[in-house]
Amino acid sequence: MSRYWHFLKEQAARIRGSLGRRKFESAFEEEVEAHLALLTKHFIERGLSAEEARYAARKQFGGVTQMKNELRDRSRFRLLEAMIQDCGYVLRQLRKSPVFAAAAILTLAIGIGANAAIFSLVDQLILRLLPIQDPQQVVALVGEGKFYGDSQGNNPMSYPMYQNIRDHNQVFSQMMCLRPEKFTVSVSSESEVVSGESVSGNYFPLLGIRPAIGRLFSAADTLHAGANPFVVLSFAYWKNHFGGDSSTIGRTIRINNYPFTIVGIIRPGFDGLEPGLAESIFIPITMVPVIAPDSDAGPRFFDPRLRWVNVYGRLKPGTTIAQAKAGLHPLFHRILDSEVHEPDFRHATVYDKEQFLKMWLDVIPGGQGNRILRRQYEKPLWVLMGVAGLVLLIACGNIAGLSLARATARQKEIAVRLAIGSSRLRIAQQLITESLVLALTGGAAGVAVAVVIVKGLMAFLPSDLNGYDISGAPDLRILGFSMVLALVTGVAFGLVPALQATRPDVAKTLKNQSASVTGGAGQYRFRKALVAAQVALSLLLLTGASLFIRSLENLRSLNPGFQAQNALQFELNVGPVGYDVSHARAFFRSLEERLESIPEIESAGIADMPVLSGGGWVAPMIVVAGYRPKPGEDMTAHVNAVSPGYFKTLGIHLLSGRVFRDSDIAISQPVAVVNESFVKRFFGNEPAVGKFVGKGNDPSAPADIEIVGVVNDTEYENLRNAAPRQIFLCVAQHSFGFVVYVRTKRDPRGVFSSIRNLVREMDPRVPIQGMKTVEQHVDESLVTERMIASLSSGFSLIATALAVIGLYGVMAYMVLQRAREMAIRIALGAVAGRVIWLVMRELVLLVAIGIAVALPLVFVLNRFVRSELYGIQPNDVSSIVFAIFILSSVAFLAGYIPSRRATAYDPMQVLKYE
Repeated sequence: MSRYWHFLKEQAARIRGSLGRRKFESAFEEEVEAHLALLTKHFIERGLSAEEARYAARKQFGGVTQMKNELRDRSRFRLLEAMIQDCGYVLRQLRKSPVFAAAAILTLAIGIGANAAIFSLVDQLILRLLPIQDPQQVVALVGEGKFYGDSQGNNPMSYPMYQNIRDHNQVFSQMMCLRPEKFTVSVSSESEVVSGESVSGNYFPLLGIRPAIGRLFSAADTLHAGANPFVVLSFAYWKNHFGGDSSTIGRTIRINNYPFTIVGIIRPGFDGLEPGLAESIFIPITMVPVIAPDSDAGPRFFDPRLRWVNVYGRLKPGTTIAQAKAGLHPLFHRILDSEVHEPDFRHATVYDKEQFLKMWLDVIPGGQGNRILRRQYEKPLWVLMGVAGLVLLIACGNIAGLSLARATARQKEIAVRLAIGSSRLRIAQQLITESLVLALTGGAAGVAVAVVIVKGLMAFLPSDLNGYDISGAPDLRILGFSMVLALVTGVAFGLVPALQATRPDVAKTLKNQSASVTGGAGQYRFRKALVAAQVALSLLLLTGASLFIRSLENLRSLNPGFQAQNALQFELNVGPVGYDVSHARAFFRSLEERLESIPEIESAGIADMPVLSGGGWVAPMIVVAGYRPKPGEDMTAHVNAVSPGYFKTLGIHLLSGRVFRDSDIAISQPVAVVNESFVKRFFGNEPAVGKFVGKGNDPSAPADIEIVGVVNDTEYENLRNAAPRQIFLCVAQHSFGFVVYVRTKRDPRGVFSSIRNLVREMDPRVPIQGMKTVEQHVDESLVTERMIASLSSGFSLIATALAVIGLYGVMAYMVLQRAREMAIRIALGAVAGRVIWLVMRELVLLVAIGIAVALPLVFVLNRFVRSELYGIQPNDVSSIVFAIFILSSVAFLAGYIPSRRATAYDPMQVLKYE
């Protein structure tokens, strides 16, 4: 029976290879019946009757029905069985070729890891929805157009506007507002600055957030200003600061020196409406006037001319964003019409009123939250995602070349299998399975590479953003992305080599003809096309990296108008720990004096706003005595309140007049120092010293501030924008400052501990924030530029190395293929230079084709990164030439090594082998 059974299996394999799936079962059944008849005849010849012979034959086979059932079962699972068999076979083959396996896995790990790392940040900062109930139904409201009044924060609205829309709209089931804050929290004797949100009572119900213990806010908690000093803690803050103790509920902590009662802990997973920024505490928004009486939002809580809250709504079931926008339009303009007739507009010009009434209310998706980091990093991350994608394409090209070379080396084996009846599809399936195994292994290794890259990317975030919570650990989304990418790349780099390798010239290959064994012209052309494509993509990446690096250097070489060397800065906010304005001014004045008494310190200064912070204090309207603005003219100016030592400490030069003095106090004549841009804009060539200016919301504001000095222009928000018009006010007359600048005689880091000890000695309740050198701060203001330049450079070098490896492989392959020709040439007396040129001209052709393909792409794609460049054009010729030079140089080495090896061939040995 054994020989019949094995024979039957061989027949089944033959039929399976020659017939389609639908014809296979019936054909196999015919084979079973035929061999059953032969076996019956065999038993009859041994002396059994026909009935006994049929019974014996059926018994030997286990019954025809059983055979059919077995056939049916095997047909159902044959694909799975084949895959398992193929995987085992592939693993055995890869074990025999460890160098190939390691090279392929490492190449894929780099390509997939780079993409997974960038996608991890894209997912966390751009794509991911908040962990709230039905985030698709949550929208944000933004008033667009020219507002008449003051604005604070991103996409703000006034609190009265929020109340009006909340109480009269027909499109939302609920509405809420919030304001992101920095709070000084004191637990026992310890004080620290934490991120949090002031929220309306329906904040948690709208988002569908529930407590872990205790309760959250309700609408009743924000009915009256200053009432209900309650606080809700995030789960992480509760765990880290209270050890997860349930008795925390009911305890009292001080927030901005005001007692609050802890009423609830939020369930884990929700940390506020800013993905990436973990909010620690939440308080009722009506407590803002109590804990921040000196801020604009305190006394102007109900002022419709101050926009300071972010507003969100939950759409009613069945309502779309377009319907909500249309439904809110009449209500919004009724509110504008009523506001424009209020006393606040009595001094507004006709133009200002017309522009105010032209405002419109935009409704945008809000399920992703405020997205502070998204606005800063969105475009750079998409640029890096494109760069990583090109690296993966080059890696795929490399693996495709390796797979084709490996399949070519196995052509004799493939030819034998085809000759004895195996189908091309079955062999191609095995080769693609090998590609998938390599890709999935490379994907798994790529996840580990992604973790390392993400941790490196985190180093680009500014040091004082320690509240940002971006995870480098891969979650299910990143793992899924990596595995899908691995499967796609496995098919991408495995399909064409598999189809190419299963079309050998069987007769020539079985005769051991070298041309067949080393691969045909089609495979060689395919490998050359891969290498040319890799060269093109590498040139694209090198050009982009060159542009980004030069753009970063242009920004770093800019003169910001102040001296960053040997200077440091830190922030102090004494208001939240109980200081009123007069005591705060005295504290900072004493701090300046005591800092300057330290031997290593030359000078110190105080400012209300830090330089290059990405934002600032912008006065909505400047009034200049004797200047009549045109309708619609921009009369804004950037403002800062500074101490007398500020200009000396930052090395800002006085051009005329004087800077502030200790005699400039609250009860003396208000004074200001302006910059060159301000003078040119409003005074032209006339002297500015002795003129008067004012600031306010309308032209009626008094021009009662005397200009006493003019200083050079300094950058304010960032290095990219031109220095704005700027007014420096005396901090003793307008505020009490938050940022301290110190100039030292040597490395500023040497006095960090002395300064901390001094502040602790003056008041241990005051926490120090963001102590760093000014040079570090300037460098951190270029965070996106540094990130793009560094990663694009790294990725382009990796891509170029992969392309050069592929180029080397093609050149070595060509030398092997033409070994007989070169041996004959050498035997006939060809010089080494001639033989080398035979190889190098192929390389020159491939590189030239790659460059020719890349140049149009460079000119097209570089336009998409125009906004990320500074001081350089996207189609900068010198950057392109530099990239071509680098690529050509390393490509020359990749071709010269195998070509040099060709000159060492022994003609007798080669011709004997052939």
